[in-house]
Amino acid sequence: MTEGFLSEALARALERGHLAAQTPNPRGFREVLLRARGAGRPALVFEFKRCSPRGFVAYMTPWEFHRIFERAADAYSVLVEPYWFCGSLELLPWFSRFKSVLAKDLTASEAQLEAYRSWGASAALLILDMLGWRRLEELYEHARSLGLDIVIEVSRGEDAVEAMNSYPESVVGVNARDLKSLKLDFEAALRELEKASAHKPQRGLLMAESGIDSPLKAVKAVKVGADALLIGTWAMKKPLEAARLREALAHSLEGV
Repeated sequence: MTEGFLSEALARALERGHLAAQTPNPRGFREVLLRARGAGRPALVFEFKRCSPRGFVAYMTPWEFHRIFERAADAYSVLVEPYWFCGSLELLPWFSRFKSVLAKDLTASEAQLEAYRSWGASAALLILDMLGWRRLEELYEHARSLGLDIVIEVSRGEDAVEAMNSYPESVVGVNARDLKSLKLDFEAALRELEKASAHKPQRGLLMAESGIDSPLKAVKAVKVGADALLIGTWAMKKPLEAARLREALAHSLEGV
């Protein structure tokens, strides 16, 4: 058993090195989400996340994750932050072979954006509450010059509306988790999503982030206006259950 595991680990390490040496060819992240909406359903973004600031989440190999979510996912979100989320840039070229990939990190510099792009990401995350509008603007412009799509993360409906109008080529995510306390308030996030949806421009895209751990919560987010759902901890802890979400949504939202 040990010999087989070591052989697999070596094969995967060589594979990562080979992929990292190739020129990336990212797919359009926003376009994937728009395509799902055009098909009359929410886009599903499943997140590979081994740990969080609160501790270990779950262990799953990237290839096992892809095997489970290949059919269910429209795109992947991949944690690349190494200290709090056990992430790595090396994950990007592997996942980007199969789907559009959002590089998930506490992005604060142009150098980070350049690294995500060079390693194969299709999109990057910019957090308004961390950056402020001025710095977000600078990083957004740099990301777009690199060919990266951007997910702008907000916590308030008013900010979501402003972001959708100011950056019409972005995806705007409403996070249910407070960045300072790390507490989740899913019901509050639903209220903010509903506020934003009421004033959403025609090409605006809203994504619900954090706190979705059941089909019921996913349905609630869609009903208040989410065009896409980002599924993180649930996907890692109960992957087989989370992978059935597309079918569950199709059944629950039929005729809505």
